[in-house]
Amino acid sequence: MDGLYVYSTTGATTGGYNITSSEMGHLFYTELGNLGYYNTSGGSQSGYGLMERGDFGNLVNSSYWSGTEYATTNSLDAWYFGMFGGNQLTAGDGGRILGLAVSSGQVQVSASASAVPEPGTFWLLGSGLIGLAGLVRKR
Repeated sequence: MDGLYVYSTTGATTGGYNITSSEMGHLFYTELGNLGYYNTSGGSQSGYGLMERGDFGNLVNSSYWSGTEYATTNSLDAWYFGMFGGNQLTAGDGGRILGLAVSSGQVQVSASASAVPEPGTFWLLGSGLIGLAGLVRKR
């Protein structure tokens, strides 16, 4: 997120709860299906927080820096996301808040994807077998 901090629980602002337009907010709410401390009407709800981790088993119930500086004259402020309640805030970046390494885009691997390209594998295997057959024939 970038811009001025505007609080809301509706998810339509830059700060607060239910924000899915930031990368960590999207991960928390949309990808993992977690609930924020407040619902979109501003009422507290049970079952909130980092209950679902999905493929992110090492996420902890803590705050994570986003790496985006907060747009103010104080260069020590930055955006962060609280996994314990699903809130997006700004604060001074001098504290002990965790970082989360992310990719620059949506990465999807299909079930049929192979770590080793098949044509190269077959060529390498074939040339090895031909070399082995040549050694056996030479003896």
